[in-house]
This record gives sequence, C-alpha cells and structure tokens, in this order.
Amino acid sequence: MKNKLILILAVIAGLAAAGGVFLYLEKLKQTYEISGDFIKVVTASQRIPAKTRITAQMVELKDIPSKYINNRAAVDTKEVIGKIAKLDILSGEQVLRDRVAGDKDAFGDLSFMLQQGKRAVTIPVNEVSGLAGLVRPGDRVDVLGTFDLQGAVGYEKYSITTLLIQDVDVLSVDQSTIPSSGSNQQQKDPVPARTITLSVTPEQAQPLVLCSEKGSIRLILRPAADREPVTLPSIKMDQLVH
Repeated sequence: MKNKLILILAVIAGLAAAGGVFLYLEKLKQTYEISGDFIKVVTASQRIPAKTRITAQMVELKDIPSKYINNRAAVDTKEVIGKIAKLDILSGEQVLRDRVAGDKDAFGDLSFMLQQGKRAVTIPVNEVSGLAGLVRPGDRVDVLGTFDLQGAVGYEKYSITTLLIQDVDVLSVDQSTIPSSGSNQQQKDPVPARTITLSVTPEQAQPLVLCSEKGSIRLILRPAADREPVTLPSIKMDQLVH
C-alpha cells in the first residue's frame, strides 16, 4: 500500500512538473508574440534521412523566437523543397541551407551530382580512348564500341564498330570531379586519364560495360552546345573497302 501511494505521488509530481513546463513555455511564447520578436523559419515536420529528396510534406514554416534561430536556417520552403538532405534532419529541427544540396552541387559525393534516373559508371581508358587527357568533368561525350561477332556457319568472326551511347555527361576524370579552367590547362600538359566516370541510364550502362569488358571503347567529345542525337549505322571492316 505504501509503495502504491509513493507511485501515485510520483505520477502526480511528474504531471505537475510537465504542466509547469508547459505553462512556462506558453507564457514565454505569449511574451515573444506580444513583442513581435518571432520569425518564420523552415523546420522538418518529420525525420528526413540523409540523401533523401525533400518534399513539401516533409517541411513546414514555424514561428520561432529570433534569439533561437540559426543564422543558416532557411526562411522559405522553396529554398529546400526538391533538394537533397546531406545529413539526417530530425523532426522539428530547423532546416539549414548548408545541410541540403541541389542536383548540381558537388562536394566529392557523386550521388549528389546524379540526376534522377541516372547512374554513375566508370570505364577504363587510355591516352587514345580517353581523348589524350583533354576531356574534363562537365564535358559531354558519345561512346563508340568495337567488338568481334561470330559470323554464320562456315564464316569467320568479323569486327564491328557501333555508336553505343550519345550525349552523356562526364562526372569525373580519374578521381577529379572539378572542371579545370582554361588557364589551368595552359599551365601544364594534360595528363592522360586512366578512368572516366559517366552519367548514364541503366539501359545505357549495360552495353557500355559489356563492350568495355569484351571489346574496346572510344570516347568522342561533343561540342559544348551540341545536344542533337545522330543516326549512325554500325560499320564492319569490309565496308571500309569500296
């Protein structure tokens, strides 16, 4: 009976403490509302896991006393909707501008650089297939593939070159994701790359990987303003002789 009484008193004390805190916060809120010292900032209406694209349902504008506002907090939902959380953002937490990233933001993490529906795939290149070290992150390329096919019964294998994919973005050259400026290019000789990472669709990745493993590939650099696809039939060795 004594233990039960102690438990009841503890519950009552807890409720009283909670009620006191609530009344204090309400009074504090009223004080700030009267003084007009509230500012609307963007807060998370739910937990937003890292590397999640932020939707309108995940955030809300909330009045917060100015003295408690982080100076990096977003003040408009348009600043964060559609962007990607770099780190976990807890429910009720202010959404800071430097904790979200746009599709084109680069901070060494390729997953932030990829557009929706795209994948990063790395292919080996050499001085010739990699454009003599002159291709840069941010360039766009086409990729040619050359491989052998088995002819019909009684015929030998024959080589064929085909345009595998067109107009794909170069994400990185070796481990560099930063485009080099023209002045930097003039200061030292280009270094031939060993690998190139491209932004492709899953459907484009399959023939690209297959040909890089079982055949050979060659990058073709596109002009900066040229985004038009071309229709180009495959070519066989015997077609080179007329």
